[in-house]
Amino acid sequence: MTIKTKLLIFVGLITIVLMVQFLLPFFGQSHVVRMEPGYSIPFDLDANPSFHSNNSRFFYLVTRSGVQYRRVSDMSAHWTESIGFTRAMTVARGDIIAVGEQSGGRSVHVFNPSGLMFTAEFDDPIVSFFVNETGFLSVILQTSFGYRIYVHNQQSIRAGVPLYSQNIADALVFPLAVDVSENGRYIAVAIVDVNVWKTTTIQFRYINDSDARAAGVDVHQGLFAAVMLEELIYTIRFMADNRLIIATPSEIRCYQIITRPYLVSEPQRAWTINLQNELSHIGFDGNRHLVYVTGDRHLNTLNGSSVGTVYIVNMNGTHVGEFNLGRRATHLSVGHGAVIVGSDRNFHAIDLRGNHLWEHNSLHYTSDMLFIDGTNTVLVVGANRAEVNVRRRVRVNEFENVFDTLSD
Repeated sequence: MTIKTKLLIFVGLITIVLMVQFLLPFFGQSHVVRMEPGYSIPFDLDANPSFHSNNSRFFYLVTRSGVQYRRVSDMSAHWTESIGFTRAMTVARGDIIAVGEQSGGRSVHVFNPSGLMFTAEFDDPIVSFFVNETGFLSVILQTSFGYRIYVHNQQSIRAGVPLYSQNIADALVFPLAVDVSENGRYIAVAIVDVNVWKTTTIQFRYINDSDARAAGVDVHQGLFAAVMLEELIYTIRFMADNRLIIATPSEIRCYQIITRPYLVSEPQRAWTINLQNELSHIGFDGNRHLVYVTGDRHLNTLNGSSVGTVYIVNMNGTHVGEFNLGRRATHLSVGHGAVIVGSDRNFHAIDLRGNHLWEHNSLHYTSDMLFIDGTNTVLVVGANRAEVNVRRRVRVNEFENVFDTLSD
């Protein structure tokens, strides 16, 4: 580096520092806030990693070689479970994750923060699987006659008998999604009938024979109600108080199951949100809030929202927060009572009221960003490593250390 170049850099840095020192006191501040990198963990480019953290100082890391539960403080492994996957698929709810093969697997491993809870193995290939926050695993299998649904938990695996099973023998009728209520009493099954174009039926069933018998419904089926929709669905999810969220291209519905002693339980529609835009992303904060992001407006819609608008909804169906990203979203994650929404390398954090917390522009490709250990600590996932970043308030005079690089 020539002397002239060093002088130009020196003058430029002096100008920046003087501007910061002048402007910040003018606004009553003597600090700046910036994202500082911390510990990181590398992984292979073909590791197909996935991460999950539930308002904790720990996080799950799933790769082709297995599952790890790591500390945020130093990225060390609290425990490791070595399982070989061709391409791992992870689903998570609360503190629980379930891991299996992305296609054609015949086993699912369920973990909690203490380690492996149980492994469920099947004779037929798995189409999809789901887990709830209390460790109920739902699995859809492809069979020679059609499809089969099983529900397991830790106790049923030990007993060797599923908590619930359902056969679907029509090749043109297939289960799309399954969810179990937090208390393990109800199961909701979304079934698509391709005989009738874009028709989805949401079946409400009892899991336990005793509940079905007490309500006077078929013990072997447990079916006590059904809702038919003339469109496909994005997702179904049980929330607090036996409320089921159903998201479709045109609306988000909420049904609450009303429990009546010695009578058949009844799902009642609690509220509906009509969507004027396509759903870009949807996420959930625990079992009390849902978050969705808008995509393009539907055809012939005059009052749609701007692309990239974030809405936060509570379980009364009330929009309690809103934030406009100003562009098409490519990322959404929820945790610690807050939301991260991103577009390419630009990320924003907002609270559940829609208040802006911070903005971060990543310098490199970022496939995922999630809160860990609070809203000022995030895990930034790149192409071949994940890094803990912490937002810190830095005194203005700490900028002086940039001149150390000029002394060589």
